[in-house]
Amino acid sequence: AGKRVAASASSVKLGLPWRSILGSPGYTARKVMMEPGDGAVVEPGDLAVVEPGDGEVMEPSDGEVMKPSDGEVMEPGDGEVMEPSDREMMEPGDGEVMESGDGATLALTGGEGARPLEHSGDRRRRLGMQVMMTLGASLGHLALAVVASWPNPAVLDLHLHNTTIYNTPLVLTTWQTDMLGSIVSVGNMPGTWLWGWLAVTIGRKKAMMLLLLPYTLAWLLLALAVNPVMMLAARVVHGICVGATFVSASTYIIELPDTAIRGAVATVPNFALSLGYILTTSLGLLLRWYEIAFVGLAIIVSHTTVMVFLPESPSFLAINGQKRKAKKILRKLRGPSANVDEEVQNLCDENKDKANDPFIKVLQDPYILKSLGIVLTLFFVQNFCGLMVFYVNMTRIFLEAGSTLSEHVASILVFIVQAAGTVLACIYLDRFGRRVCLVSSLVVMTLCLLVMGVYHHYKDAAEISVFSATRNTTSLTEDTIENWSTTKMAFSWVPLACLMLYMFTSSCGAGPVPALLNAEYFPTAVRAQLSGLCMVLGSVINFAALQLFTPMQVTLTIAGLYWFYAGVSVFGIVFTLTCVRETKGRAVA
Repeated sequence: AGKRVAASASSVKLGLPWRSILGSPGYTARKVMMEPGDGAVVEPGDLAVVEPGDGEVMEPSDGEVMKPSDGEVMEPGDGEVMEPSDREMMEPGDGEVMESGDGATLALTGGEGARPLEHSGDRRRRLGMQVMMTLGASLGHLALAVVASWPNPAVLDLHLHNTTIYNTPLVLTTWQTDMLGSIVSVGNMPGTWLWGWLAVTIGRKKAMMLLLLPYTLAWLLLALAVNPVMMLAARVVHGICVGATFVSASTYIIELPDTAIRGAVATVPNFALSLGYILTTSLGLLLRWYEIAFVGLAIIVSHTTVMVFLPESPSFLAINGQKRKAKKILRKLRGPSANVDEEVQNLCDENKDKANDPFIKVLQDPYILKSLGIVLTLFFVQNFCGLMVFYVNMTRIFLEAGSTLSEHVASILVFIVQAAGTVLACIYLDRFGRRVCLVSSLVVMTLCLLVMGVYHHYKDAAEISVFSATRNTTSLTEDTIENWSTTKMAFSWVPLACLMLYMFTSSCGAGPVPALLNAEYFPTAVRAQLSGLCMVLGSVINFAALQLFTPMQVTLTIAGLYWFYAGVSVFGIVFTLTCVRETKGRAVA
């Protein structure tokens, strides 16, 4: 065919299609130069052929560039040109493998077999499939949000109408009204433990499908309630649903996506929560409190139906001896370039000891204890920086702040802004990492809380001044009342602006990050149990934060309460910078 020549190191020019392939991530392209009288060279020490069929040697002065059409992939040392129809893959250790004209990129072989790097379009479709699967699983969080925010429209409706589905009277005391929100945390604890055990025993998917049972019982009991006892019993069962959803769905969602997009995908449940808050608050303008219960029931039925078509967590299958099923699912999730055998083996190796150890022994592991401490501290910061309190008492907060907008409208605006912040978190959590997002979020939240405290401090001082003046009618003039009213109206936008900015930034860090780390920090074999333990203790913290809201207002004043929340946020900033480990780009164990 052509003339064989030897190689020496330097530079050879390649046509653009070849250069773009060799320049792909994961490739090493060695440059070789032609000496006068030598021929075109691909690998140092190999034999190469110049123009197919002419047998001539290229001179440096010729300035000709080898085209993909001039010769296809050469086997090292054989000096023959392969025809385009002969496209073959080189054996492991031979070097690069390229196919001309089809746009495919193949990986370097350095081990057992060559795995092609997927086309960008295929990768987009594969990642899109992961997002769609996450959306389906996140319908459980949408149902959970309806549970959590149901008291807002229900309490107002009961205050206006005081009737049941049977049109019989139903009157709640102040204590019973408060318990509609806080008693959910009581049911949260057994729900977390039970579904944490189910997620480990029967699998994440089946555990999520079983959520249909307690949700159905709770919503029907609530819709048909004729007295406060039935309503409170239904809310306890709702608490079981909340704990069960968090521990099973969060574990499932964190184990599906690629490491590169895990942070972004993990914010999808938070977006579902935001939509649930908006939906429930909006439904309160149209439906009675018992009619909203049937909407919640329809959502959980939809969630169960979708879960029928989703796969089981491959991590669960791998560590429970079902490696063949795990690999089959992983090939669809990870694409053709991924080494699913290695991923499955790593999962088994990392969880081998933990799977057989008693749970008490697992808790004695210093790494596990440190992770538990970090997650629980973040849950404390999340609750006592005011975030979870605002979710439940949004309308009450606007009422106390003296906002000129309707409490319902203001709450809907805040939840819409929060949903927008969740979308932003999808982008930034994997770009900047968990620590940066958490710290940035807490910094802005601190500023908002400080401003809210200042607003209430001067608002309360002005009200006290006017009240004192009313006791001495000679000192109270129309100008005094008018000036006070004008000042109050002029700054009535402050609470809405602060809470909108607060909720927006919280959804970029302080909202999703603690729950995300609660799943990422623990090994697969014990993830559900340890996440469940954190959720149980987090429920105790949440219950304390909600129940202490009114007593702390009385003790510290409203302004002092906001400044206390700001102080907790500052503590969260320092703690994150000194103790929280980054998980961006790291595979879950």
